[in-house]
Amino acid sequence: MRKTILLSMLVAGVAVFGGACVKTAPGYTNFSDIQPIIELFTGGPSVNLGYVATQSAPTDYIIEVNLASPDSASKPIPVTLAVDTADFNEMNDSLGDIYTLLPASFYTVESWTVTIAKGQHLASLHVEVNSSLLDSNHQYILPLRITNASGYTISGNFGNGYWQMIAANPYVGLYQSVGYKTDVGVITTINQQKYLYFADPNPALGLGYVGRNTVIGQAGDDVTYIDYGIAMDLTVDPVSDTVTVTSDPNQGARGKIPLFNNGTCVYDPVNKVFTLNYAYVNAYGNTDSIHEVLTWIPLPQ
Repeated sequence: MRKTILLSMLVAGVAVFGGACVKTAPGYTNFSDIQPIIELFTGGPSVNLGYVATQSAPTDYIIEVNLASPDSASKPIPVTLAVDTADFNEMNDSLGDIYTLLPASFYTVESWTVTIAKGQHLASLHVEVNSSLLDSNHQYILPLRITNASGYTISGNFGNGYWQMIAANPYVGLYQSVGYKTDVGVITTINQQKYLYFADPNPALGLGYVGRNTVIGQAGDDVTYIDYGIAMDLTVDPVSDTVTVTSDPNQGARGKIPLFNNGTCVYDPVNKVFTLNYAYVNAYGNTDSIHEVLTWIPLPQ
């Protein structure tokens, strides 16, 4: 999960203010003098992989600004961001210019100023990305920096960041999975959330998966996944919307147990729902059959 607000405050705060602002006494350290800091929630020198759903309309990609403090905002805090070409060029030069600055024509931002509301820690910058312009021949980076934090200190470590925009597919996202697994008459209920990840077909950017229309997810229930380490690949035929279920060659345990279709497997593109019937042969030679329906959960804006 994301780093906690308290951890962000400690890491960023100590880096900026140093030991001079930290009161110490025998047996404990007092951080009471550290002031709130404004940061990019996933900022820093590491490049974030931003998988953008492929669709005709622009994709709303969200980058969050964080008030790194144990206390929420006592008043609205406007925070302004900007494209950070200076740090991008320095970083890219050090890596042999492997990245390309995301062209301004590839995205729109309605407002570069976001506001952390009173009582909150986070505010969202909405970047509308035209996924049809992204291609696998370039590694596009959107570099950002906080330029104004309404008088608050801007983090020295997380005040800027890099987001690599990669065309994914429309199947990526968080889903609610409801169904059951049958094993020699024993029925196990499935009712949990699963995230379907993009299976990147570009070896230069990932592990070399094959299939632009493939996503990876946890197979079956927690027992299936934990005991056997099975991750499933769901490959959608964009013409018929039928789905092929197979074991993922890279994720999960080293010894792969093959998954196979065992009934109707389809995707409903209107409601974003997977209906799956698949099976595998377990370690005892019995066939476990699984039925599950995965319904897409919209992320809060």
